[in-house]
Amino acid sequence: MKSLSRILERRYHDQDWPHIDVPADADAVGDAIVARVNRTSALWQMFGFLCDAVLLGTDGGARYCEEVPVAHLHEAAARGEFGDLAGYFAVTLEYGADHDQVDPFDVTVTRTPQRDTGGLDARYLHPVVRQFLPDGTGKPVAEHHLTENLENEWDDPDVHVGPLASFLASRLSAGDGLPAGGSSAAPRP
Repeated sequence: MKSLSRILERRYHDQDWPHIDVPADADAVGDAIVARVNRTSALWQMFGFLCDAVLLGTDGGARYCEEVPVAHLHEAAARGEFGDLAGYFAVTLEYGADHDQVDPFDVTVTRTPQRDTGGLDARYLHPVVRQFLPDGTGKPVAEHHLTENLENEWDDPDVHVGPLASFLASRLSAGDGLPAGGSSAAPRP
């Protein structure tokens, strides 16, 4: 209901989506993402459908918006409803591929160790950060998966915070939100 209300407020009353201004640097954006994924219930309940958005303005600023429907984000960004954007990140909680094929109580199932930051074959719910251009295609130019954590605490400096900061630094290095180094998005099975 909150998201629908915000969409209608924008459409009929020209109200901006509520946001928090954050410095457009990797540490500040990363801290905002980590703080939010560790306390959100909306992204948990509407995994893959709702996202938090980090909007990177052409003026070099960044805004953090909570609980935006993913499809709406892409369409609204392309229409300019979030202002003049150089790019944006969408932060979702998602299950990995074939998560529903594994019995969550089967201890014999091989899982990626929770301290492993390579490969990220996560089946359990985990944060995913994708970078997009405001072109309306909804195709990511880069993505980063935070390592799953069965306690749903994604705040380990070495396993979660550091790799996320490195990803964001590589993506923000040009200072304009456009693709800049780092790994490009790979199709997910």
